[in-house]
Amino acid sequence: MNVLVCDLGFSSAKWIYGERKGRIISAFRYDGDNLLIGEEALLSSGSSYLKTMEELGRYYPVFVEHCQQIAETSGEMVLAVGLPYSYWLEQNKPGGAVPAIAKALSGGAISDVAVFPQGLGGIRDYLDQASERPDGNVLGIDIGFNTVIVTLFSPARRQIIYGKTLNKRGVHQMATSFLLPRIKNLAPSGTFTPVEIAFLIEKGYLQYGFERHDVTREIHEAGVAYVEHILKDVQGELQAHVGMHADFNRVLLFGGGAALLKDDFPAKNIEVVILPEPEFANARGFLSLAGGK
Repeated sequence: MNVLVCDLGFSSAKWIYGERKGRIISAFRYDGDNLLIGEEALLSSGSSYLKTMEELGRYYPVFVEHCQQIAETSGEMVLAVGLPYSYWLEQNKPGGAVPAIAKALSGGAISDVAVFPQGLGGIRDYLDQASERPDGNVLGIDIGFNTVIVTLFSPARRQIIYGKTLNKRGVHQMATSFLLPRIKNLAPSGTFTPVEIAFLIEKGYLQYGFERHDVTREIHEAGVAYVEHILKDVQGELQAHVGMHADFNRVLLFGGGAALLKDDFPAKNIEVVILPEPEFANARGFLSLAGGK
């Protein structure tokens, strides 16, 4: 049976169906009568990005329906979706949000719904591509727009040793704390809304009137500095909760934030792997976990 993957996050929904794939910006605008989503909403006044888990769950059916239309799906299918790890772990129980979202997404051509923890998808994608099973633990860092999902995985035991969603981290924090100070001479007002920050990161330039300033180099530098900062935080988190079992041989970077690093991260004493097309790593892993190809 066909599998449609729709991995909705706070920056975009990544979808895969057969050989096709794409992204829908996680912006929406509701004027009381009409609901717009994606870039069409982003370009109109009054739009907003998804910001909370409640919004993510409420709008998931709308984005899945939009993915079905764009992907031109046909016949019955299995739907695979993702949720931030900590939320998935907390709500994956009878009466919790995970079965509620699965129920809301089922019906019509969708015969079954699989809800996976984001973070695990990227690790599964990496293991699927690896020529041999890695020795030692693997640390996955999924960098989203306003979350960073940490997953310490043991390939030998085939299980997650520790996982956590770090809220209010990710691309938005990278931009406000590491990028904007680098380009403050190009931003006279000194402030950006979350929608403007997302647009800046997406396009890689600032434009005022007839002047356009390319800031892709500054985005890359800010991305490298931010990941180094996150790695220090994650190491402390693992030491506090896992202790002697916190060691790992390699770090996998994926998610939309990893795409800012352009396949180049100056690692020192540890192997750091940026997964191919990192923003689609979770979706590819979900496709594999759901039995698709």
